[in-house]
Amino acid sequence: MKINKNAVVIGATGYVGSAIVKGLIDHDGISSIKCTSRDVQKAQWLKDLGTNTSKVQVDVVPLQLSDDTNNKKETINELKKIMDGSDMVFFCAGYEKQSQSTIDFMVTNAVAVIEAAKATDSVNVVVLTSSGGSTNDPKLKDNTPKSEIHHFSDPDEQIKNGRYSPAAKTLMEIKSFNAIGRNHKNEIINEDIASHKSTPRLIIINPNLILGPQLDPCQEIKGNSLPWMVQILKKKTMSKYIPNDSMSIIDIRDLAKLHISAAFNENENETGNGAGAASGRYFGVNKSYTWKDILTEFQTILSSNDGKYKSFEYKIPALKPNEDYENKIPTQFDHTRKDSLGVTLRPLHDTLKDLIDFFISKGAL
Repeated sequence: MKINKNAVVIGATGYVGSAIVKGLIDHDGISSIKCTSRDVQKAQWLKDLGTNTSKVQVDVVPLQLSDDTNNKKETINELKKIMDGSDMVFFCAGYEKQSQSTIDFMVTNAVAVIEAAKATDSVNVVVLTSSGGSTNDPKLKDNTPKSEIHHFSDPDEQIKNGRYSPAAKTLMEIKSFNAIGRNHKNEIINEDIASHKSTPRLIIINPNLILGPQLDPCQEIKGNSLPWMVQILKKKTMSKYIPNDSMSIIDIRDLAKLHISAAFNENENETGNGAGAASGRYFGVNKSYTWKDILTEFQTILSSNDGKYKSFEYKIPALKPNEDYENKIPTQFDHTRKDSLGVTLRPLHDTLKDLIDFFISKGAL
């Protein structure tokens, strides 16, 4: 097994992408990283994510992805040039418009990455960042643990309800699995494609709410749901009542480690699903917490008596009358596959405390 590997991160300046770049720099098994960006000059900060002692070469290369399905061949050729000589590719580009263009973008470019990987002589694993929105089986009951293997969203129903972003991730997964000759259960449906020497391992990570400090040094708070958290803490939303609901959370740094651990798990004797090296879907989730627990933790951190947060005060809102908070069942997960990747996840307190510290450092609170 090659010890020092070369990686490509597509969407490297994003919240998840930059965390993966940082995680790769800190990993002992990485020699070089190519980071793609629409604007190379504005992405040079990625090179500063390592320490002065880091021996990992980080390069920023231009890449302009689009939702134009007619440019697939050109996109594949461009991606192949970037990916040649690399061992692993992480696709974490995002596109959040609630329209058909989101579906076109996610599906076209994810499949193009896989086809480009096939065209190289070096890439043997592709890791896609998807979403927990693709694991919402409409028949799943609240008290039944979600399974990456068995539970899948209905993209037609998602589109019907105007939920184009989660539909895009669901369809991206379907088409990506098809491109390697498998279905969403990671079962072989085309032996010729699945067993071909050029077909890479495909890993899909499914996170929900991602929290933690963003690495982008700009002053703007823009990491996925981070602006929403600022609004909650400032009582500009979720101010009157605590929602009687739950949210599935993971720390951004732990999510990056899951991506990287899965990519490096190529040992046939250390399997996540009994079928060889790590492949298929993995939840990118610590656990699901009730909003009562989340908001109470915010209050606990900000009311600590060490004086650190005396400039900002947060009091949780009231419980909504006639709501049964005690019997609310948070979303349940089967963590077997995720735990097989060997990543220890931070507790909620640590994630939220670091998030608050980040907000304060940016002057957002």
